[in-house]
Amino acid sequence: MNPNYGYQLYQAERTQTRAEILSGDARRGQAAAASARRARRGTARKPRARGILALSIIAGRTARTAARPA
Repeated sequence: MNPNYGYQLYQAERTQTRAEILSGDARRGQAAAASARRARRGTARKPRARGILALSIIAGRTARTAARPA
């Protein structure tokens, strides 16, 4: 059990003030605008396909090339 569970429960059930709600909205709006700018410029983050299979293939290639005599 988490030792801060009581405080986390208090924070989850606590109502937010109007200032907290507005600051959260402003922060999310700025993040959305920055994301849209990156998407328009084409510099948005590209997802990397590095699943378990891809990593095992890459690891197998490096192991084979390291084991190959020069």
